[in-house]
Amino acid sequence: MGGFPPIQRDQGMRTEPGHGIDDDPGRPPFSRFVLLWSGQTVSGMGSHLHGFGLGVWMYEHTQSTSLYALIALASFAPGVLVAPLLGGVVDRQDLRRVMILGHAGGAVCTLLIALLIALDRLSLGAILLLVAAGAAFNSIQLPAFPKATTLMVAPEQLPRANGLMQLGVALARIAAPLLSGVLLPVIGVMGLLAIDLVTAGFSLAVLQAVRMPAPARDVAPARVSLGVSLAGRALQDAAVGWRYIRERPGLLGLQVLLTWMSFNLGILQVLVTPLILSFADVRTLGAVMTAGGVGMLAGSLLLLAWGGSRQRVWSVFGFVLLQGVFMGLGATHASPWVVGAGAFGVLFTVPVIMSCNQTLWQRKVPTALQGRVFAVHAALSGGSIPIAYLLSGPLAELVFEPLMAPGGPLASALGPWVGGAGPGRGIALLFLLLGAATVLLVAACMLIPGVRRVEQALPDAPLEPAPRLTG
Repeated sequence: MGGFPPIQRDQGMRTEPGHGIDDDPGRPPFSRFVLLWSGQTVSGMGSHLHGFGLGVWMYEHTQSTSLYALIALASFAPGVLVAPLLGGVVDRQDLRRVMILGHAGGAVCTLLIALLIALDRLSLGAILLLVAAGAAFNSIQLPAFPKATTLMVAPEQLPRANGLMQLGVALARIAAPLLSGVLLPVIGVMGLLAIDLVTAGFSLAVLQAVRMPAPARDVAPARVSLGVSLAGRALQDAAVGWRYIRERPGLLGLQVLLTWMSFNLGILQVLVTPLILSFADVRTLGAVMTAGGVGMLAGSLLLLAWGGSRQRVWSVFGFVLLQGVFMGLGATHASPWVVGAGAFGVLFTVPVIMSCNQTLWQRKVPTALQGRVFAVHAALSGGSIPIAYLLSGPLAELVFEPLMAPGGPLASALGPWVGGAGPGRGIALLFLLLGAATVLLVAACMLIPGVRRVEQALPDAPLEPAPRLTG
């Protein structure tokens, strides 16, 4: 299609001797994926706990909101920038070893932070560098874990496996802030760093024990030298992933839809706090945040019980549409109950959207390309979040809040739609417009045949032969 180069594959599969939990040939039992998922989930919990606690600890010591935001950006942005460059590594190297390298590299960065704190030598530059490096190492899981899921799970079990992945994300989102708030005053930041190291050790032990299927890999071209050639190879891999998406209108349409959803969630994450505090107190803010987390957990549990429709693209359309409706409804009144219901509804849709979308891509992208394609897919979707972070403040303070201030240009005309005029109502108007734009974008995707019929127009990637087990 569209001049995309054919994939050269190794001839056949072979079984390598090794050690591990199960030596049976062929696709592993689902229980082995559950074990891998538990290691990834526990490690993710430790990373969220460490990241949240470290940010709070730094804020308590510096009282600098800008520094807190800078650390948050350092913990997120490098993963977005590095992930597309690692897709080729995931496709060409032993997948289990690549995942081990990611966890081990992140653990080393955590250990260095702990040592610098213990020696009282932790500078701003050092913490930003180590947090960014840890995020870069952890970003390799973005393409690696979904590809491992494709290899370890039978096609009919992919929705169930992706539902578990989203459940792990929901648990980390809910538990990490709560546990950090409880544990930080008791064990301090060093205790949180120790927990992160222990959880990383658990994930490494699981990866060492689980024998992971390994597909035939691309035949690598001539060896490249370090430096410019290596960087060029990484950029070439990212270009391969992007070209695969661009040349398939259905996947490109889903990419646009998921990128827009991530942008909206970034705006919401930043501005929901000032929105709530414009009419309520911090305790109400905590309750609304909890409602959002419970919504995400409920969506994950629904997905595990239901599995999504057989037409995954319509599940994506329907729940993104529902997300836009909840986003708009949550902005219609300055009421904690209304905003809480909106937060519950918006995050309720996220696990279903992400899981059904992931299953669709796993079915349509050849295994030998999944590292590169998934890396670009994750980077484009996630890349809209820091853009949202940067735009949310100026949009609220310089544009929408003045428009909805008492006597503002739109206060009388649009005030009834967002619960009146005054502080916070400009943010509410922004949320309402984002929700309406989401509904319109879903409608546009439904009207484009290539996107609407992506599951029929784009054939399933051929199933790999029984993969060899690495151990």
